[in-house]
This record gives sequence, structure tokens and C-alpha cells, in this order.
Amino acid sequence: MRRGIVAFALAIVVGATLSAAPGRAAQTPTSIATDPILQPPFENGKPIDVVIGLHVINIASIDEVSEQFRLDGYLFERWIDKRLAYTPEGPDDQMRNYAIGQIWVPQLEMINAAAPRSRGEIAIMVSPDGTVRYAERFLASLSSKFELRRFPFDQQRLIVIIHPFLVDGPRMKFRRDDTSTWTASEFKAFSSLAQWHLTALHSELLIAPTYSGLTVPEARFEIDVQRRSSFYLWKVFLPLLLMVFLSWAVFWIEESDLSNQIQVAVTTILTVIAFAFAISATMPRLPYLTYIDAFFLECYIYVFLAVVELMTVHVTHRSEARRDIGLRIRRYSRWVIPASFAVTNVVIAAHFLG
Repeated sequence: MRRGIVAFALAIVVGATLSAAPGRAAQTPTSIATDPILQPPFENGKPIDVVIGLHVINIASIDEVSEQFRLDGYLFERWIDKRLAYTPEGPDDQMRNYAIGQIWVPQLEMINAAAPRSRGEIAIMVSPDGTVRYAERFLASLSSKFELRRFPFDQQRLIVIIHPFLVDGPRMKFRRDDTSTWTASEFKAFSSLAQWHLTALHSELLIAPTYSGLTVPEARFEIDVQRRSSFYLWKVFLPLLLMVFLSWAVFWIEESDLSNQIQVAVTTILTVIAFAFAISATMPRLPYLTYIDAFFLECYIYVFLAVVELMTVHVTHRSEARRDIGLRIRRYSRWVIPASFAVTNVVIAAHFLG
């Protein structure tokens, strides 16, 4: 009995003590002190001029299927923050370095990035007049619209679209830094794009609409690349042409020699099908026809026509009454089918490449 009373009394004392003690979890700060130097340097409501440039170091890969490319480069920014102006204390004090988090830096986003860009080295330098120069090394996977109907004789425009973060966007203005927008001189030396050739890099500034009718400045960098088509010329087009020419050998074999004609025709068809499977991994998977797709279909059709022609000639050749018809078909096929193949190629090329 006494033990129960003592335990009850201890429980009351402990409960009273805990209720009287201030709970740290319940304490919430009512305000957070903010360093003014970390706020944008707005002056009299004027927008902040941010000069922006892009330096392309390398394009690591271009994926036509996912319509993405991987870009390695430098992003340059320049603006004026008079709060950081200072009087140099000597010839070695003409530039001061800062780290991220010490001063305000524009938050710029690549809005067509498939994932947030990874940043490497960052440099922030301030001149005595308050001019801030920012440079960052980045690696980003970006989405871009690909037009592949001319494949493999196509040219693509890879786009990098940069917006400021929405909070500061309406009060910021972009200007182009043409001197900082260029490609590395070593790009051709170590570029991993064996199938592509970089032809140009240019930029333009636009105004983009956002939520609630607000607008933000937009910097659009366009990288023009041209596909090197030599691989497809020598490894795809030329072998296919030779296979089609081989199928036409049946036009010059004796009409009565059906066995050799069938062997040539069937072997050619099987070779074309096997060849198509072998190179399918190098072809983009698209919901529409490209030039090389149309060329493949044309080769299939003309190889099949050779088989149809030899069967027609053989059937007519077995009949004395229709033998002359078969010989006439064979005589015309030797020239009409190759000529129509050439004309069809011109039409296809004009449709896809014109």
C-alpha cells in the first residue's frame, strides 16, 4: 500500500516538473535575420542588367531517340553591385574574390534541362567599381527539338534556354556577352561526336511569359551541328545499291534457267533483310519516315519486283503461245526497272532533301 502511494506521488511530481519546464520543440523563431548583401541590388525600381554568355567546351553526346544532348561548358554572368565597390589598397587589390553565399548572385535556370545541371568550379570576382564577374563550369543534359526527316543528311539546332528564377525574373534584364559566347579551340581535338560537326553558335534575347501574366527575360543559345554522313554513304547506301543491282542479274539469265534465277533472287532478298536487322541499332526510332527509311523501302520493293518479273517470265515461257510475251517482258525489264529505280530515287531525294 505504501509503495503504491509513493509511486503515485513521484508520478505527480515528475509530471508537474515536465509541464513547468519550457519545451524546446515548441519554440519557433518569429523572424530570420537576412543579410542585405544577399538581396538583389535593385535601385529605384530599375531592372538589374545581367550580361550573359555561354562557352561550349564539348558536346559529349547527342541522342536522337530521346531528343537530348549533353553539354559541357562555362556560363558567364556580369552585373554591377555598387554595394561592393571599394577603393583599391594597392596594385594587387584590383580584383577581389568571393564565394557562393557571401554576396547576391542571379539564380539562372536552364529550363529545357532534363535534370538539374551539375556545377563544378565557380569563380566570383569583383572590380573596384562594383562590377561582378561570375563564371561556372557546368555539365547538363538538355532537351531539344530534332527534325530528322533528312536523316542521315540532316542538320540540327541544339538549344539552351536560360531564365532567371521566377522571384527575381520580372526585375531583371539580360544583355548578350558576345565576347564570352564561343566554342573552345580544342573542340575538334577532343569532341566525342564522331558523327557531328559543329558549324555555328549564336544567341538571341527574348521575353518569355510566365504565370499570372508576368514576363521574364530569356537568353536562347543555339548550337548548329551538321551530321557527318560518310558512315551511312559507305556502310548503308552503297551496300544496298549493290544488292539491288545484284537482283537485276536475273534479267540477263536464260529464261529457262529458273533454278539460278530463284537462287539469285531469294539470296538477295534474304541479304537485304539481314542487313536491315544488322544496322537497325544505328537508326533512330521515329514515328515518321526519314530519307534512309524511304530508301530502304524502295530497295525492298525493287528486289521484290525482280522476283515478280522472273516468275512472270517463267510462267509465260512454259507456254508456246505466250512465250513471246515472256521474252518481251524480259527485254523491257532489263531497262525499264533500272530506269524507274533511278527516277524513284530522284523523287524521294527531292521530297525528303529538297
